[in-house]
Amino acid sequence: MIKAIFFDIDGTLISFKAHTINSQTLKALYSAKQNGVKLFIATGRHKLETDRFNGFKFEGHVTMNGQYCFNQEKVIYKNPIDKLSVQSVISIAQKSGEAYMFFEENNVYLNKKNIYVEKVLEDINVTNIQIEDLSSFSDKEIFQIVSFVNVEKEDEVKKQLPSCEVTRWHPLFMDINPKGGNKKLGIQKMLEYYSISPDEIMTIGDGENDISMLELAQYSVAMGNASDEVKSHAKYITSSVDQDGVIQALKHYQII
Repeated sequence: MIKAIFFDIDGTLISFKAHTINSQTLKALYSAKQNGVKLFIATGRHKLETDRFNGFKFEGHVTMNGQYCFNQEKVIYKNPIDKLSVQSVISIAQKSGEAYMFFEENNVYLNKKNIYVEKVLEDINVTNIQIEDLSSFSDKEIFQIVSFVNVEKEDEVKKQLPSCEVTRWHPLFMDINPKGGNKKLGIQKMLEYYSISPDEIMTIGDGENDISMLELAQYSVAMGNASDEVKSHAKYITSSVDQDGVIQALKHYQII
C-alpha cells in the first residue's frame, strides 16, 4: 500500500513551459490527498521557490536536494556543506570568473549576473536574487551551491570538489551538495519522522538528481521527458510532464 508520494517539481509537477501546475494535475493531487496518501515535495530548489501550487499544501518539503527538510510545524533535517568545501567553490569561482548561486537557510545569493545567468533564471522562473561578493559566503551556513557551467566543464569542477555531491537537472547548471547528501537521504529522514517504510512510498521525477530517490522507493516512476539514464532506475515510465504524466502514474497505481 502506498502511504506517501514524493514529487520532483521541475519537469514533473511543473512544465518548464508553464512554470505552474496545471488544473488537472492539481485536481489529481487533491484526490490523492483525500484518499489518505501523504504528499511531499522533493526538489533541488530552495524552500523560497516551492510555493507555486495555487494554494495546495503538501505534507512536507525535501528541498535543496535533501539538505533541508521541513513540514508545517518544524525543520526535520538540515545538512550544510562543510566550510572547507564552500571555500573551495569560492576559489574555483574566483579563478574562473563564472557565476555561482549560494543557498543559505533563508536567502539565495549570486556572486554575479550575466546574460547566460539571466536566461537560466528566466527558464526556471527564479527572481529577486541578491548579489553579493564571493568573499561574504565563507562565513555563511550554505546548504547548496549552483554552478552555472555547461556539461563540457562539469568534470573539471567535480575533480576539484571530492567532498561534494554534484548533480545536474538542467543543461546549463549543476547543483553542489555535501558528499552523500541527496534526495534519498532527505526522504529517509522524512520517513523516519513519519514512521513510513520505503516499501510504502512512491517517488516520481525526471532529472539526474532524482535517481537516488527512484532507487529508494518500492514504487518508482520516471517521467516520459526523463533521460534514458533516469528511466533505467524507475520501475514505471509514465508520459511526459506536458502530457499529464503525474496523472497517468497516479491512475496506474490506483491512487486516484
